[in-house]
Amino acid sequence: MSPALLAQSLQVWLPELILSIGGMGVLLLGVFARRPTAVVTMTWVVLAASAAALAVVQHAPAGPWFFGMIVLDGWSQVFRWIALGTVALVVLMVPHSCDVEPSWRGEYLGLLLFVGVGLSLMAQAHHLLMAYLAIEMVSMSSYVLVALARDTRGSEAALKYLLFGALCSGVMLFGMSLLFGLTGQMSFPGLRAAVWTLASPAGGALAVSVALILVGLAFKISMVPFHMWTPDVYEGAPLPVTALLSVGPKAAGLALLWRLAQTLAPVWGAIAAPLVWLAIVTMTLGNVVAVVQHNVKRLLAYSTIGQVGYLLIGFVVQTELGMQGLLVYLVAYLFMNLGAFACVTAVCEDAKSESLEAFRGLAHRSPLLAFALAVFLLSLAGIPPLVGFIGKFLLFGSAIASRWTILAVAGVVNSAIALYYYVNIIRYMYLLSPDRAQPLTPAWPIRVAVGVCGVATVALGLFPGALLAWLGAVAAANLL
Repeated sequence: MSPALLAQSLQVWLPELILSIGGMGVLLLGVFARRPTAVVTMTWVVLAASAAALAVVQHAPAGPWFFGMIVLDGWSQVFRWIALGTVALVVLMVPHSCDVEPSWRGEYLGLLLFVGVGLSLMAQAHHLLMAYLAIEMVSMSSYVLVALARDTRGSEAALKYLLFGALCSGVMLFGMSLLFGLTGQMSFPGLRAAVWTLASPAGGALAVSVALILVGLAFKISMVPFHMWTPDVYEGAPLPVTALLSVGPKAAGLALLWRLAQTLAPVWGAIAAPLVWLAIVTMTLGNVVAVVQHNVKRLLAYSTIGQVGYLLIGFVVQTELGMQGLLVYLVAYLFMNLGAFACVTAVCEDAKSESLEAFRGLAHRSPLLAFALAVFLLSLAGIPPLVGFIGKFLLFGSAIASRWTILAVAGVVNSAIALYYYVNIIRYMYLLSPDRAQPLTPAWPIRVAVGVCGVATVALGLFPGALLAWLGAVAAANLL
């Protein structure tokens, strides 16, 4: 690579470069700073600088860049914003979580910035090696974030997360090596050309390699049957980390999965039908098991599994409408799920409990917080006119248009099941008497997170035109 091309690559990758250098700076500052607020302030400076840089390079040439390792097209630009938004909203929750020691904020916030880099790289990956490195960057940082909880639950959750992650990572790496052995290529354009020219006897081995790669990504997005780690890890991790895991890796994993599906299109028919049933099982298992949960973190963990099932609809149908629905619902999921977690953080920190009983009479103690949480829960259930309804409407519509009516029916039925346990939380907040009379006043960063997510959830549902136009154009440009 010539010096000029390297300099141009660094220029278009400036947002992630700022996050990387800033993450190292936050880690070092956490060691030497006497005031935890200094670490938080530096984190926000880094995030603001990265957002400004991303706005500047938003329309930079797609590339590929860095020896063909990454590509910065419209698809990756959407997920760069999702990654940055996820990290920023989670950072608002960190200083006011009792699970996060003030002396550890440097480690927490620095690792969060590194996770943001990894999430962006997963969406930008244009090479198998870069895809694997990005996944491991997110995974390694996440293992440590889970393990930094103050009780033994965190250590247990981190160990389970590490063991499941190592197993699935090894299986995925074996699939990548098999794919390289069959094609002799590792870049996505080279793989696409090689797969089209492979002789038919290699078709079975090619399908096996794709299935093995899918295992690793299925673990990241909590798809059945690789979801087993999700409830235990969500319950044991600090609430801000649980919020991060519920959105960031899911979005980035689906972004990378879509790129691989487009790259390996000739073999997609061999695994498309099983994925339909896996999507149905994923949404059904997640929603049915969530009904009987009494720990709100485990409830939201199974809710996340159910939401992944809906998102897989857009991935399975492989159409422009399905891709647009996937993108819209991911943006919706970012705001409504992180907004719900911000509310849960405020309630659980106040009650020192993660039980549903902690939400008793919340409407009397904090009317605005209860209303915001109700909005987020109803949006997750797909109730109009909130943005969650727009995303589900597009996803279910794409299934019907592609003659996968069973997917749409399963989605509607599971949305009705999900409505039951979401409304049950609302029942606790509005229909039951509080155990304590003291008003609940969340810290101002939590109020900011709830406010931003609440406004986005309502406004994007009432006025979705600009969002639909942007993501529709991305879908049209990136569908092969």
